[in-house]
Amino acid sequence: MIELPEVLTIAKQMNKEIKGKTIKSGNRGNSQHKWAFYNRDAEEFERILPGKTVGEISGNAGWIITNLEPGYALLLGDMGGKILFHQNDETIPDKYHLMLHFEDNTYLTVSIQGWGFIKIVEKSEVATDRHATQKILSPISHDFTFDYFHQLIKSYEKREKKSIKAFMITGPKKMPGIGNGYLQDILFRAKIHPKRVVAEISDDEIKGLYEAIKTTMKEAIELGGKDEEKDLYNNKGGYSRILNSKTKGKPCQECGTIIEKIQYMGGSSYFCPSCQA
Repeated sequence: MIELPEVLTIAKQMNKEIKGKTIKSGNRGNSQHKWAFYNRDAEEFERILPGKTVGEISGNAGWIITNLEPGYALLLGDMGGKILFHQNDETIPDKYHLMLHFEDNTYLTVSIQGWGFIKIVEKSEVATDRHATQKILSPISHDFTFDYFHQLIKSYEKREKKSIKAFMITGPKKMPGIGNGYLQDILFRAKIHPKRVVAEISDDEIKGLYEAIKTTMKEAIELGGKDEEKDLYNNKGGYSRILNSKTKGKPCQECGTIIEKIQYMGGSSYFCPSCQA
C-alpha cells in the first residue's frame, strides 16, 4: 500500500510530468476489479475528463489530489498498485483501472492491486471530502509538535484499552499517511510492542514514539518511499524497511533476538520480543 512518502514522491513527479497538460480522453480502465472503488459510473468519467487541464497536484496522507481545471479534482488513494506515466502507448499495462490520454499523446495509468479508490469530485467538494481532508495534522507538518502528539495520546482514557497499532492506523485519531508498512519500523525504533495499550504508555515512551515517527517519515520521504513500491516511472523507492516478512525468523539488528510475527488487526505485525517487550 502506498503511504505518505510514496504519495509525496508520486505527487511531485506528477507535477513535473503532467501539470499543465490537457486531457484528450479518459476512462475507468479496461479491467474489472471488485476492490477498485469509484464514485461515478464509467459514462461520467468519460464525459467529465476530456478537455480538462491538469492543475496543481498535492499529497495528503494516503491520497493524491489532482486539480482538473475547470471545476474538478481527481482523488487517488488508500491503494495498493501503480500510478505510472507513459511517454507513449507502448508501455501501457495490459490491465489498468484508470487511463488519462493527454493531447500530446502521453498517458497516465492507475493499476490497482489489493484495493484502492478513484474519485472525481467537484472542486467545491474537496475541502469536505472525507478522504481529501484529515482531522489530525500530518506527521510532517511543522505544527505536528511533540505537545500536539502528546495531547493526542493522553486523550485516550484507560477504559478504552485501544492498542498503539489501533491508535496509529485506525479510527479518527490515526496518523495520516502512516499504514501498516511504516508502522513496523516506527514501533521498533520506539521500542513499543504493537499490542501495548495506548493509555499505559509512559511520557518517555511517547517522546520516543514521536521521534520515531519523525525520523522514519523523514528518511522514507528523502529516499522516495519503500523499496517495495514503485514511483511514477516504475522505479522502486530507496527505503528498506527494518522489519518486514523478510526479517521474520532472523536476529534483531540491535539485540540478536529472533524477530517474530503475529497476525493482528487484519494484518501482519513484526517485532522483536526483547526490544519491544
